[in-house]
Amino acid sequence: MARSNKQPVWAPAWALVIILVILNSHIAAISANIFSGRQGRAVTDGSAHGRRVFASELERHGNSTYHPSFGLFPKGCRWRSVTHDNSSKVDYQFWDFSAETWVDQRPAACVPTTYPAPGPPGWRWHNNTPRTEVTCETSHCVYTNMYYNNGRWYALVDGELFIPSWRFSRNQEVIPFHVKNASDFADSVQWRVVPGDTILFDFIFFIHPTAIGHWWEMLGPLYSILKTLHFKRPCDQFVLLHLGRQHLLEWVRAMMAVTLGVGLAEELPPIIMQEETDNAWNQITQQLTGFSRDTWYVFERVLIVKDLSTGGGRTFLTFDDAREFREHLYRQYGLPPPAPRPHIPRVITFQRKRANRRIINEPEFLQLLAEFGELKVVEYNSSSSLYEQLLQMRQTGVYVSVHTSNLANAPLLQPGSAVFEVIQRNWMWNGLDRSFRDQTHMMLDIHHFAWRAKHLNETVYLNERDLHKVGHWPAAQCGTEECVEAHTNVDVVVDIPAFRELLEDRLPYVWRGASVQEA
Repeated sequence: MARSNKQPVWAPAWALVIILVILNSHIAAISANIFSGRQGRAVTDGSAHGRRVFASELERHGNSTYHPSFGLFPKGCRWRSVTHDNSSKVDYQFWDFSAETWVDQRPAACVPTTYPAPGPPGWRWHNNTPRTEVTCETSHCVYTNMYYNNGRWYALVDGELFIPSWRFSRNQEVIPFHVKNASDFADSVQWRVVPGDTILFDFIFFIHPTAIGHWWEMLGPLYSILKTLHFKRPCDQFVLLHLGRQHLLEWVRAMMAVTLGVGLAEELPPIIMQEETDNAWNQITQQLTGFSRDTWYVFERVLIVKDLSTGGGRTFLTFDDAREFREHLYRQYGLPPPAPRPHIPRVITFQRKRANRRIINEPEFLQLLAEFGELKVVEYNSSSSLYEQLLQMRQTGVYVSVHTSNLANAPLLQPGSAVFEVIQRNWMWNGLDRSFRDQTHMMLDIHHFAWRAKHLNETVYLNERDLHKVGHWPAAQCGTEECVEAHTNVDVVVDIPAFRELLEDRLPYVWRGASVQEA
């Protein structure tokens, strides 16, 4: 087997125009005809070439909240999250297509289709052997006959040569299972086959499950790889490790659809997930849903994209792939593909953060931004449709946000737009400070500038223990997981004069339509 990152000059208050855009009123109203429905129903989005979009509204019954459900889902498997007052537990309801109502019972389409030995009709072992074979490239590996049993992934190895285990991602390893004869082993155990082409996907930052910006880091490379690899597109099934259904936001499912090559008239392939717990560290050890612990499962063919910790990259393999992806995503929602505009609109969109990494002096910061253009303040959450977010990206000339998942929409801006990013102090480990710039850079037509907090008085630690423990550390030493995590849980005080200087220096290039290279 082979394993082949001046003083401020204030305008008069009456001259400052700040337009607060609340998504559940302004833009949300635009898309209300697309994403609405009481009990839950399929509604036709005429602008998206007749794509049928499932939608339901938020509901309250007793002490339970039934969250909205909309967008693309795996075929026959649509769900909505149910949360309860004073509890971290998340339950799910599933759509019964025949009765057209929500039910508690999980349908068969939400668990994998497997076949007992000797497999589906006409099936046989690759090269007539149950041993595992692996072919690796710089960006990915393809496994034939990859085994799963009791929460672990195995490579079946026969012969005398000893092969140590290896990691296929930051959090997961492949364990070589050494036997004298692979066929004899298969004959001695209970096994079932998962036929076809499977993508095995580890969301490596599982302790930040809603940090949607990290999806770019693996979906981008996967999109490029699938264009060059002889692998079914869309795949037969997608195995997603470490996350729950609640974390598969509509934004994520739409990105998956484009990556996997899901057509406008198609739905997502089956998504196989682990049984859920309310603890992220316990989640990574859970059994795949619908898999028996006493059975060996043979995945016929598996594609794994390498992440940064296993030698992979964090974005598309080519510039053309990045721009093509952006174009396809807009087309998923029936919107014209991004194109150069005669004039860059002087619309400055500031995306507000309500939890950590807020801007402490936000009133002064907004007042500054409003001096340079028409200011719009937006807030998105898990109930915000990607459609309404794309509408805002289309009209934006300058996009301003702190370094959080807010910036996941930055690569979706129109050509000629600009990003002004606020980066918290000591945020450099493993190129984290460059993660969003790396994505916008691949578009070749989005400006990306940043102001970085460098001083302790520009950082407010939300946990006082973090201040005393790592607050005095210089950036070069903040490479431990504890230090990095401490700096996710901070708020930021923006140096207004310094940010003004950045705007005055760079915005003239943006407004006159200068190229990214020129600016």
